[in-house]
Amino acid sequence: MHNNRRFLRPSLGALTACVLPFLFSVGASADRFNISDRFYNALEAVQEGIDLLLPGDLDSQDVTARVGLGLGWTPDYEGSNNYRFRAIPLIDIRYKEVWRLNGGQFTYSAFRSGDFEAGPLLNLNGGRSENTNKALEGLGDISTTLDVGVFARYSTKAMLISGDVRQALGAGRGMQIRLTAGHGIYKSGNFAMGAGVRAKWLSGKAMQTSFGVTPEQSANSARGIEAYDANAGLSDISANLIGVYQLTPSVRMLGLVSVGTLLGSAADSPLTGGGFGSSMQFLGGTGIQFLF
Repeated sequence: MHNNRRFLRPSLGALTACVLPFLFSVGASADRFNISDRFYNALEAVQEGIDLLLPGDLDSQDVTARVGLGLGWTPDYEGSNNYRFRAIPLIDIRYKEVWRLNGGQFTYSAFRSGDFEAGPLLNLNGGRSENTNKALEGLGDISTTLDVGVFARYSTKAMLISGDVRQALGAGRGMQIRLTAGHGIYKSGNFAMGAGVRAKWLSGKAMQTSFGVTPEQSANSARGIEAYDANAGLSDISANLIGVYQLTPSVRMLGLVSVGTLLGSAADSPLTGGGFGSSMQFLGGTGIQFLF
């Protein structure tokens, strides 16, 4: 299979120069970054297991770039019960499995031992525009910012367990901890499926920014949303299912379904209840990726 592949091998500098401006231009508005972030969160819970089931397009000797487009239904904001059909860029660039740019997240594997790796990460933390949904009118925008943190990942033949800690550099986004676990569940020829779960914990500051409502915001709310103080804790847990069909050695079709529920202060927020939203969150879509 490897001998029949024909790749265009771009330089590391060329990839960075082309992809990073594309990523920022596609998600120029705050809510688009947040939508992409949620899509990638669901995808990453099982993506590594799929890579292990279909390893033919991974080449540890050089740069690999998988770039494509995803189309799917996503909630207007985290906690919303309104959904929109979105187009989302799919970006996964790796260099010798040492560093990886996956969507808006960059990781560097500083330590490796067998199936375990760990290192620093830099993540684009999506914002939220008050124009995204009527429930948000008058609450103001949440700016897009950067997270810095560390990650750890353990993978076996078809399993992934990973976790990371992230601290936002601005926009009142606070700290978050994410845990994911994924496993391949089916493989036949060029088709494979994987399943995964993800849980997220938010600090009090992060929970208040995303799900709390200050008295000033309440007074400005077009919908009369009451003030609400949110506390630190688990914010959500989701189950994800992904299918991948390898059309050619360098082209993949993806399908994703994610079902999750908000927890704690996120579930009790007036942005989630009161007819404005729902603690149950769904995500579904399809996409295509090309290997360069």
